[in-house]
Amino acid sequence: EGAEMVQACEAMCTVMKEIGISVDGGKDSLSMAVKTEAGVVKCPGQVCISTYAMCPDVTLTVTPDIVADADPNLIFIDLGDADQIYELGGSAFGQVFNNLGDSTPDLTDSALFVRAFNAIQ
Repeated sequence: EGAEMVQACEAMCTVMKEIGISVDGGKDSLSMAVKTEAGVVKCPGQVCISTYAMCPDVTLTVTPDIVADADPNLIFIDLGDADQIYELGGSAFGQVFNNLGDSTPDLTDSALFVRAFNAIQ
């Protein structure tokens, strides 16, 4: 599991350099474990990343809130490879509909991500 965490962090650093952002906080869970009478229970390996950005006018922000009983208009923007269609495992969308999935998306084209982000802005 440690090698997978190193690989994930290296990939994260590579993508962050490519898209020109940085992170100043985060926590890995590899060291999270609890001793019980039955033995040691380890938290699955994960990386949590916290970022922030300057926002000169908070009235112009958009939040990622999804409400299950509302009638939202959602637009799916496919930034993945053809073989990665609809990989939403662990997403907020999946959580709202109680369907966490088991296949998480990968960012395979950081330049496409930057172009899509800028177009949406």
